Amino acid sequence: MNRARITHLIALPAMILALAGVTATTPIALAGTGGSAADQVRTAERTLLRAAVNGDTHTAGALLAPDFQQIDVTGTPETRADYLANIGGGIDFVTLKPIEPIAVRVHGDSAVARVKLRFKVVAHGQTVQHQGWTTDLFQRRDGRWKVVWSQSTAIPHHLDLFIQSLQP
Repeated sequence: MNRARITHLIALPAMILALAGVTATTPIALAGTGGSAADQVRTAERTLLRAAVNGDTHTAGALLAPDFQQIDVTGTPETRADYLANIGGGIDFVTLKPIEPIAVRVHGDSAVARVKLRFKVVAHGQTVQHQGWTTDLFQRRDGRWKVVWSQSTAIPHHLDLFIQSLQP
């Protein structure tokens, strides 16, 4: 088969889809258009969790505002660059699985998403498994929901050991 015929066979289905008005949608695209604002934020939150587990810094970066700030489960403040470095290989997020539905409250161009998660993380040669909460503040910027602030809180397995660890 000659090159022109192959090109035509490849281009024809794409042209038919374009004429029919079918467009590909990615989770990032869905994070800004279609559905209710709360559904858009839930989609963005799930996409960000998947990106962290997959080490997908491109997808995560598209969902984080340039001025993103996070307080991680250890209480350490981190920048956008820190977060992307962590998911890009600094820390292996094996599991970040919601164990309750993602709760969202929307007010204008701001929204807060709160989700209870099951974490399995490998960091500095140690595997840690626990539950925790993540609360993300989103802002709609240029038509897309972006995470501006994030706070994660671990739920301790043994409350007495946790309280003891806070003692001076």
